[in-house]
Amino acid sequence: MFKGSIVALVTPWRNNSLDSHALVNLIRWHGSAGTAAIVVGGSTGEGALLTNAERETLIHTAVKESTLPIIVGCGAPSTWAVVEQSQQAERLGANALLVVAPYYCKTTQEGLYQHFKAIHDATNLPILLYNNPGRTVTEISVETALKLFELERVVGIKDSTTETSRAALMRCGASKQVCLLGGDDPYAAGYLAQGGDGLISITANVCPEKMAAFVQAWENKAMDKFHALNNELMPLHYAMVAEPNPMPVKAAMEIVGKCSGEMRLPLVTASNSTVARLKALLS
Repeated sequence: MFKGSIVALVTPWRNNSLDSHALVNLIRWHGSAGTAAIVVGGSTGEGALLTNAERETLIHTAVKESTLPIIVGCGAPSTWAVVEQSQQAERLGANALLVVAPYYCKTTQEGLYQHFKAIHDATNLPILLYNNPGRTVTEISVETALKLFELERVVGIKDSTTETSRAALMRCGASKQVCLLGGDDPYAAGYLAQGGDGLISITANVCPEKMAAFVQAWENKAMDKFHALNNELMPLHYAMVAEPNPMPVKAAMEIVGKCSGEMRLPLVTASNSTVARLKALLS
C-alpha cells in the first residue's frame, strides 16, 4: 500500500540533458525529508518528453540512489508503447508503475479497461491507475476503476480531479483494500476527508517536510495542525499551477537552489510574474 506524501519528482535538466548530479541530490533529500515514495517520469517529471535512453538513466539512477519506493510514470497513446515502458521499469528494479490513461486517442471506458488489463498482464509490478482528464481528455470512471481493481496487481489510483467524492465511491465500492491518492494539491484535504490515503504532490518538490507533516496530521487526527498547514500551503499550491505544470515548480526549484529551472520544449520557463509570485511565497 502506498500512502502519505509522495513526490511527483521533477526531472532536472542542464543544457537539455538529464542532470544526474541534481537528480541524485533530490532523491537523497526526499529520503530524509519525510516523503513516503518518489514518482519519476510522471507529468511533473516531463515523462512524455523523455527519450527512451533518458528514461533508462532516470529509472536506473532513482532505483540505485533511493531508500524510498520508486514509482515510474508510464503513458502513451499506444498500449504497446506503455507495455514496453512498464517492462523497462520492471527490468530496472522499480517498485510500482503509475500508468496514465491513454491520451489523444479518446477511447471508450471498455478501451480503457482493455488498455490497463494488457499492461497488467504484461508485467509483474503493482499498478496505480492515473486519472488525469485535464491532460488526457478521458476520465477513468469510478465504475471502470472498480472493475480494474479486480485485477490482482492494480493496487490503487492517483486521482487528479476536483471531484473528491470519487474517493468515497471507490472506497465503499472496492472489493479489496486499495490505495486512493489525490493528484492535485489544492484538493488534497478534501480527498483525504473522503477516504484518501495520501497524495502524489507537486508542492512536495519544494516543501517535502511540510507536505509530509500535513498528511501525517490527518492520519493522527491532529485537526488544528492539519488545517493550519492546509491554510499555509494553499497559496503555494495555486502558484504551482499558475501556468502549465511543471513550469512553475521548475522555477520554484531554482528559487530554492535545488536544480535548474530549465524546461524542455515545447514547455518554456515560467513567466516573470509567476516567478515573482513564487519568490514572495517561498521567502
